[in-house]
Amino acid sequence: MTPKITCPHCDKDISVPANQVTVRQNWKYVLLLVVLPLLFFIPTYKVVYFKPVVTEDLSLVDVSTSLNGMTLELRGVVENKSENAWKAVMVEAEFFDQDGNFVDEAKTSLSTNIKEHSREHFKVRLNGLGKEALKLEPRVKLTGGYAE
Repeated sequence: MTPKITCPHCDKDISVPANQVTVRQNWKYVLLLVVLPLLFFIPTYKVVYFKPVVTEDLSLVDVSTSLNGMTLELRGVVENKSENAWKAVMVEAEFFDQDGNFVDEAKTSLSTNIKEHSREHFKVRLNGLGKEALKLEPRVKLTGGYAE
């Protein structure tokens, strides 16, 4: 059976070979089905997969411990070696005894922003341990923050 097309002027049926029937889509459909999803997908992809990681951009340097009364203070510097500015950076310290047993943890949030290629000091306090606190081994890490 050969396909037929109706003439828009005379309303006669015109038979057309099957390999010459073409269907044309309006350019608006191409915009709707191809371009708009791309406009949504590309920014979403960049936000999800190309956001900076705090442990790659920031590092902890010059970490030291001291005893202030009954409080163990852990001081150090967060160094930003990247082109990203960071906000709400969290520093967490876990304390272990000589046998490697977990004793306690403390954390602090830096209230200031860490600008590109800069350094910011931090202090983590662990209260109520006394002189035994100097025997504890601290393990300090960055646990949070987001780039501006």
